[in-house]
Amino acid sequence: MNPTSMLELADRYLNDPHFKERMRQDPQGTAESTGLKLDDEDLQSLRDWDMSSSGDEELKDRISKGVAMN
Repeated sequence: MNPTSMLELADRYLNDPHFKERMRQDPQGTAESTGLKLDDEDLQSLRDWDMSSSGDEELKDRISKGVAMN
């Protein structure tokens, strides 16, 4: 897993409404379009990512604790 890439995706997701909408529609395609290096574990994290409002709060909490979506 590349924590730097996942943190960058999470930060952009939380702070860019257009990117968030694209991620909700096509998480893998949108993430891959950024050019970030993503391995199989990263892609699985994207599939498991809860992109609901409650998931957003959990993501913010995890980032504040220094743990990306794993």
